[in-house]
Amino acid sequence: MFHLIRNRAWNGLLLFSLLSGSPLLSQAQTNTAAPNLTMSSAIVGATSTQSAQLNVLNLAPVIPGVTAVACPATLEFYSASGALLKQMSVNTIAPSTAVSLVFKPSPPSTAVNARAQIRAVVVMPFPIVTPVVSSGSTPVIPVGAGCTFVSSLEITDDSSGVTQILTTDFRSTPEAIAVVTPGMK
Repeated sequence: MFHLIRNRAWNGLLLFSLLSGSPLLSQAQTNTAAPNLTMSSAIVGATSTQSAQLNVLNLAPVIPGVTAVACPATLEFYSASGALLKQMSVNTIAPSTAVSLVFKPSPPSTAVNARAQIRAVVVMPFPIVTPVVSSGSTPVIPVGAGCTFVSSLEITDDSSGVTQILTTDFRSTPEAIAVVTPGMK
């Protein structure tokens, strides 16, 4: 049976169980879709004379002679009502480089200073490892190298190009993780 875990305490308990060799590991493991790490800005307003730009920088350093870890991401803009407005998927963001997605919002009315309320979202695949443990062996869980991104959202004036709003305050949003519980049907 699948249970959804949204709470950090439960996620920590799950990780502890996996690392401590709980009976969970002695059962056959079921692969589920890998979860994503989703980071969202707060809602910002933009007028018809402004553009929004979402920037994502891979903080990993360039190390000569070392192949970089693939760091894919999806950049998105949403309306305040949750409608997807624009999206761009990137197969990998190379170390020490950035990608950007520009969105020209359409305010809901032609009134002076009418604003479109939008938010920026960055979705990154979260590496997940399914341990394979034979009966009586000590569980070993390899730790993979993850990607470290920093994101910013800027609202710029279309005529001058001047940044009028800049935020780097992105928050993670909860994602359900499916866990197989042995012995339950």
